[in-house]
Amino acid sequence: MGRYSWSDRDTVEDCKCVDIPWLAEHGYFGGYNSGTITWTSALSGKSSIGIEVYTNGGYGGDYIRFRYTQSSTLSGEKSDLDYTAQLVTTPCNYGGVRYWFICPLVVSGQACNRRVSKLYLPPGGKYFGCRTCHNLTYRSCKEHDKKVDSLIRNPARLAALLQEKDPTQTLFWV
Repeated sequence: MGRYSWSDRDTVEDCKCVDIPWLAEHGYFGGYNSGTITWTSALSGKSSIGIEVYTNGGYGGDYIRFRYTQSSTLSGEKSDLDYTAQLVTTPCNYGGVRYWFICPLVVSGQACNRRVSKLYLPPGGKYFGCRTCHNLTYRSCKEHDKKVDSLIRNPARLAALLQEKDPTQTLFWV
């Protein structure tokens, strides 16, 4: 079991996520399709968003539209959100196309425009965006220390470091 980091960054596992493979699996690509995505969480209960996906066979003008109501955690005030994220395609080696989101967020006055396969809505967040814009990390990164994990995998290096620290100490491996 790893140690838990003191980092206050949200993790992707704590977020609502819309991803390209899920949309493809549920038949959203190919013309115009609309539907609802629902999440269930032990903490926040059930939540859902309405989506519309328009794809033109890779000829441009493709988008996903998000529609949902967001409640402010401080004031409880509700706001209706309705915005789009552009979809782009890249060709696949054996035919067809692969879809990508273009991150719709603007951070520090700069449009992100990253091509990503997942968009996240962090707890308390207002808009779906990429992992970088929301400054998200993975739970596994918070639970493990890379330096400690490296030393565990390489006991000889650990012994050398301990020997440098106190050359008089004798190390016995059991």
